[in-house]
Amino acid sequence: MKFQHCLLGVLVFLTSCKQEKPKDYLVLSGKVENFKKRKIKLSGYNYDKSIRFHKKTNSFSDTLRNIKPGHYKLQVNQRIVNMYLSSFDDLDLIIDAKMRLKDPVFNGKNESINNYLTKKIKKHSFILGSAEKLFSLDENEFLSKMDKYKSALDDLALSSKLPKEYFIKEKRNIHYEFVRNIKNYQPYHRMLYGNNKFVVSEYFPSELVEEIDINKNDDYTNSLSYRLLVKELLEKKANERKSKKRDFNLAYLETIHVEVFDTLVKNDLLHNAAKEIIYRVDNLNEYYKKYMLYSTNEENKKEITKIYNKLKLTAKGEISPKFENLVNYNGGTTSLDDLIGNGKYKYIDIWATWCGICKREIPLLKRLEQKYHGTNIEFISISVDKKEDKKKWESIIKDRELGGMQLFAGETKEDFKFTNDYLIKGLPRFILIDPDGKIVTANAPRPSEGNKLEDLLNKLNVK
Repeated sequence: MKFQHCLLGVLVFLTSCKQEKPKDYLVLSGKVENFKKRKIKLSGYNYDKSIRFHKKTNSFSDTLRNIKPGHYKLQVNQRIVNMYLSSFDDLDLIIDAKMRLKDPVFNGKNESINNYLTKKIKKHSFILGSAEKLFSLDENEFLSKMDKYKSALDDLALSSKLPKEYFIKEKRNIHYEFVRNIKNYQPYHRMLYGNNKFVVSEYFPSELVEEIDINKNDDYTNSLSYRLLVKELLEKKANERKSKKRDFNLAYLETIHVEVFDTLVKNDLLHNAAKEIIYRVDNLNEYYKKYMLYSTNEENKKEITKIYNKLKLTAKGEISPKFENLVNYNGGTTSLDDLIGNGKYKYIDIWATWCGICKREIPLLKRLEQKYHGTNIEFISISVDKKEDKKKWESIIKDRELGGMQLFAGETKEDFKFTNDYLIKGLPRFILIDPDGKIVTANAPRPSEGNKLEDLLNKLNVK
């Protein structure tokens, strides 16, 4: 009888173990003071998510599934909270959106790590200060300050009672941050002082940069400093690889392919490069073919193929997508079809009143219009401001005496069909269309790229 009870107990235990599934999610929750918006942003390595904020309770709670253990940033208004998350450990916090000096309060298994990250940010501000001040120091002062910062972080990590596995990774992360600042000292110092001839001494520890292994899978996923270092080192090699006439973006893909052997690191670098630049490359077909040849990640390849197939519709020689019935500053409405057939090229500027870079191009665009006045090219500017910003658009045209044809979409670039057809992600964007409405280039040089733009117009016999 006793044996039967024991056997029954074992069976019950085994059954309960079989039914219990491993936890593959975490609940991220918290209270936020002095915050009135509806969304909080969470971002990390290949991760972005908007979390709903409940204004009545000043709280949020979200279940995050299959999240990779690592460093994340929670953005609340302009405040960034650095945190460590893992898929098994819930985390609760309290934060003040306005009072940045008031530390966030963490509750959860990773509390010690997150408190450490808060203190680490303070060390950075207290010891290093702003990047401008740091990189303007002379060499000895800079190295002394960097040594002091690294020692402070090493001591902080040691005294924070961090889990052993995290502590080992964080020691390497601290080293990568230190090396990246070493690498950036000479170029940033040159830029701040306007002295391109400045060179660090023979005693400067430049060898630390050369010793970085760019194929560390674990460090790549764990350390932002490492990822940035790898990218910057590969960009340097790509610049060395390309000739004067060779396209940098193609050279960068080739450099990744030749230099990076770790599959995860290689595919991620290729994918991030393609996502960012394929919209603006000069040699779309060649760029796409090389990407597809070098990448082995099928999901990434599907994503880039989808973008490529849409970009092909705005390749050189294709009929341009159309815009219709846009408000014309001089009265009435204008469509692209109204402008085709008059024997003139169309240099189209997509801009917005909130875009600082766009407005910096205005004086150069005006000068360009004056130079080509009366020739076989016309200048068209399309504002992608919201309807409610129409008066602001009109005011800028009047105050800055903008020339050319000024059109108003009344929609953002995300909603405007013409900019969606061209897959425009950033402003300003310039498009050149021939007299028959065919695309010369969907990524025309900006007015600030004077020589490059004028060389193109000369080849087209614009005069």
